[in-house]
Amino acid sequence: MDDVVQLRTVTPGDITMDHFLDIASSRFSYRSRLKVLFLGLSLLLLPPLPVKKQGASGDGQPTPHDKLSAGENGRQRITFVHVSDIHARYNPDKDGASFLGRIRGYYERAKNENPFTLLTNAGDDYEKGSVAEELSRGQTSREVTMAMRYDVRTLGNHDFAWGLEEFLRFSSDPSATVVASNTSMTPGSGHSSVWPAPGWTDFSIKTLGKIRIGFFGMVSRPWDERNTQYDGQFYPKVRALKTDFDFMGRARDIIARHRQEVDLLVLLSHLGIEDDCALAAGTQGIDLILGGHSHTTMEEPLRVNDTTIIHAGAFAETFGRYDIEYDVARKVIAGSSYRLVVNRPGDIPEDPRTSGKIAEILKKYQSAIGEPIARIGQDQDEQAMALIAARAAVDTMKIDAALIGMDSVGDRWSRGQLTSQDVLNAFRVERQPAGTPGQTSLYLVTVRGADLLHANAVSSDFVFYGPKAIHPGLLYTVAMQKNQAFHQKDCFGRIIGVSRPRPAAEIWETVVAYARTCNEGGLALDEDPRKLKDENLVALLQYGNSALETVQ
Repeated sequence: MDDVVQLRTVTPGDITMDHFLDIASSRFSYRSRLKVLFLGLSLLLLPPLPVKKQGASGDGQPTPHDKLSAGENGRQRITFVHVSDIHARYNPDKDGASFLGRIRGYYERAKNENPFTLLTNAGDDYEKGSVAEELSRGQTSREVTMAMRYDVRTLGNHDFAWGLEEFLRFSSDPSATVVASNTSMTPGSGHSSVWPAPGWTDFSIKTLGKIRIGFFGMVSRPWDERNTQYDGQFYPKVRALKTDFDFMGRARDIIARHRQEVDLLVLLSHLGIEDDCALAAGTQGIDLILGGHSHTTMEEPLRVNDTTIIHAGAFAETFGRYDIEYDVARKVIAGSSYRLVVNRPGDIPEDPRTSGKIAEILKKYQSAIGEPIARIGQDQDEQAMALIAARAAVDTMKIDAALIGMDSVGDRWSRGQLTSQDVLNAFRVERQPAGTPGQTSLYLVTVRGADLLHANAVSSDFVFYGPKAIHPGLLYTVAMQKNQAFHQKDCFGRIIGVSRPRPAAEIWETVVAYARTCNEGGLALDEDPRKLKDENLVALLQYGNSALETVQ
């Protein structure tokens, strides 16, 4: 899970404290908000970078520019088309058009206008999107990313989701240079010869015309099943792979070693807007930060010290274009312009090569994406959908009871037909920690009746499905979600399980199996096929907020 913040329009050279209060009032931690407020106080008097205002673009049309080469007026234009946090949003839209095909189409048109154009990606290409990724165990997201043919990209925390082997394959791109400056893999430290070779580098130089551009990239800290960031490694058991979370130290090291080698230094950052501001404030020498991770949408770039920061949204809904006019003789940025492009069908022509390749990748998964598997009789809210998931777990796993948090529900269902993709949209998967079952996945725990009654009594934001008459002395097999299973004292005030949690399934997989059973029986998914409504108790339960403790 990533912090999400929408910035108000920030005009370079006209930053006020209100702009930082916008960030500080978001869902960042208390410590993070204090840090951003401190940065705001320290940055108000910084001089502006000359920027030509262009604002958001709804038509997707590249701005007409004179084509500038190094010999004309001593200036050369560099164009960046930047995306981040695609999160597997590559299914075709309802008209069959491709979101990513349009992004590539815009890039091709911009490159025809200015040959010195780069397509960049700040990471998080996996999770929270297409059901094809779930069914292929990550393969389709890797293949789609390769089909985009980026020039330079970095790695995001969700890109570690499917485990080490998939991560290493994803890091080797036949088209893009992958920069990951705070992640390293050391041969001889538990490195296996059967693993794919890592494909990233910590620094790379691209020469466009007479301008040398240096790129480096960094990834954020990982997240755990409590949806909390931690300082440990993405794969703790893989001693060969290390990520350094001293972002300031790594940036300063790159600047010290490489700044003199290049005309422009660019950081592809998957750290989020807060850490990007901190890096810009604490370093000298980064010209441009093309960011991601926090899903921030900027209509204009942010200026911190001598660094321009750009974040252009998430989920392929928007992307950014940034043009720099570089004075080759004086070796300075003479001006720049930025626009946020809204990715609407009809506004931007698709690149047929990219759209065709993505369609080919998704062909075998079209039934899961578009074909109905069940119907819903009535519009559903979070409580009703959590109850369906709990009922699905009991029915498909042949167990006694299930507890499902209402906060697990994403997109609500409306009356009508449901596809497997609709089910996944309602119960998305985020593998936290990386390489493990999803944060909201189901685990089986053996629980005494007295403890199950206690769980019902002390909590209030879960849906419970199971026997109305619970005998205190009997043992029950209960499906509960990952956080509940491994942090029982937090959730219930005490440890209620008498067995270690056993991984069972992702919620969406369970609901899809149950939906097919209902459909075969001629029932809507929101009907109880066993007609046990009078015999079963539906109770609302809630996570507790006490000190964390993991079941041993």
